[in-house]
Amino acid sequence: MKINSIFYILFVVLISMSCDDFLDINESVDTPETTSPNYLMPALQGNLAATHYEQGETISYFTQYVTTLTGGYSQKDRWDYRNTLRVGLWRKNYFDVAGNAHKMIEIAQEEGSDNYAGVGLTLKAFSFLTTTDIFGEMPVDDAFTGIYNPTYDNQDIVYDYIDQWLDEALDHFSKSDETDRIMDSSADLIYGGDIDAWVSFTHAIKARMYLHTANFENKYEEVLSEIDLAYENWEDPVYNYSSDPVNDWERNMWGPSQARPQWDFVTNALNNSISTDFFMNAMRFGDELDPRIKKLTTPGENGNYFSVPASEGLSGNSQNDFADLYNGYWTKDDSPIIVITEEELNFIEAEAAFYTNDKSRAYDAYLAGIENNFHRLGVTLDTIALYMESPSVAQSAAELTISDIMMQKYIALYLQPETWVDMRRYHYNPEVYTDLEYPANVLDLYEGKYIQRLPYDPQTEYIYNPKEIERLGARDPLWLVDMVWWAQESTL
Repeated sequence: MKINSIFYILFVVLISMSCDDFLDINESVDTPETTSPNYLMPALQGNLAATHYEQGETISYFTQYVTTLTGGYSQKDRWDYRNTLRVGLWRKNYFDVAGNAHKMIEIAQEEGSDNYAGVGLTLKAFSFLTTTDIFGEMPVDDAFTGIYNPTYDNQDIVYDYIDQWLDEALDHFSKSDETDRIMDSSADLIYGGDIDAWVSFTHAIKARMYLHTANFENKYEEVLSEIDLAYENWEDPVYNYSSDPVNDWERNMWGPSQARPQWDFVTNALNNSISTDFFMNAMRFGDELDPRIKKLTTPGENGNYFSVPASEGLSGNSQNDFADLYNGYWTKDDSPIIVITEEELNFIEAEAAFYTNDKSRAYDAYLAGIENNFHRLGVTLDTIALYMESPSVAQSAAELTISDIMMQKYIALYLQPETWVDMRRYHYNPEVYTDLEYPANVLDLYEGKYIQRLPYDPQTEYIYNPKEIERLGARDPLWLVDMVWWAQESTL
């Protein structure tokens, strides 16, 4: 009886409370529900670096930088995503990178901080660009609106939005002044608040994006214009990791510690991987090895640099006869993450100039890309000179080919996700990517077609947005070999 009375009193109290009362008792007095952009930016940039790693780790098997020891790994060797439970790269955009950038933009605009708004727009654009290049169609109009079943926009529309955001970023940067919230190295872990560097990076993103469609939209001159603007105050956008880390998130996930922050799930597979024939053939220097191989990797136990065809595994060899893929320039615990390098800009310039028939500019940019990559990796000057005079390098503008440019770009962008975009633009052409061969263990159902995209995240899109998945045809296993927009349109 006493218990019933207590419940009755509680019921009366509850029904007498207004909705506002309920909201009040659920508001935290200790944890604010909003923040300022200087607190959002470090985590946003850390997420950007982690996403860049995850993209690179995923595509490095498609682009044949590496292959697994067994040759039978379902996704990396067979391109079999039919039973995949999660594709985190999809959510990395909408939650970790672009989602947080979107919040930062709103807050920055409300308080009138053009510097933070500009950086937010640049990073949002970059995240959407790398994501659409992996998946194809994706929601933009309905993104961040609270709509549970968003419509997927065609990729050309996504590109239009990205271009618009980059222009808006440049506009904010042009208006940035002393009234903005201070942006120093504690907030901006990439450029330390250097707006000129952010402007150059924004133009570099434009150059990269325009290159993707330049062959069928006649944009090579625009590419070169953006490259010129990017060069003006260029600094590599570097995210540095600690040389004395305590937590997993302070280590580069490419490194031998195989850092795996608790909120992430992607496993570094380099300890179970080896170099492919295609990659090692690209690293030949006459009868010698390209000197960069010992900077990108470290010698295995037997000091050999064996290789195997992609997806075929060890084939009876010992792993000790292959390069150790750890502790190279990009694969140490404290290696930097650089989302666009100066070498990439050089090779973008070389490709665009090649197609505008400015062979002299193309050749100069091609040489600069090679030399800058050697300098980055710390190769000695005398070795650089020997390599530059070798048959591995075109010796004049007249003999320069597009294969020369793209193969050197392939080496310079080791483990970088942009290489997959390049290969798909050129339809995996073995005359451009010299002697590229189709992996033997790929699923027979693809009938010799190369992988073109990843499936959407099965834990969200296929469950909660089934009508859009059906409309796109994304349940079909052949969806993975269906070209994205700019690959379909490519005339290369």
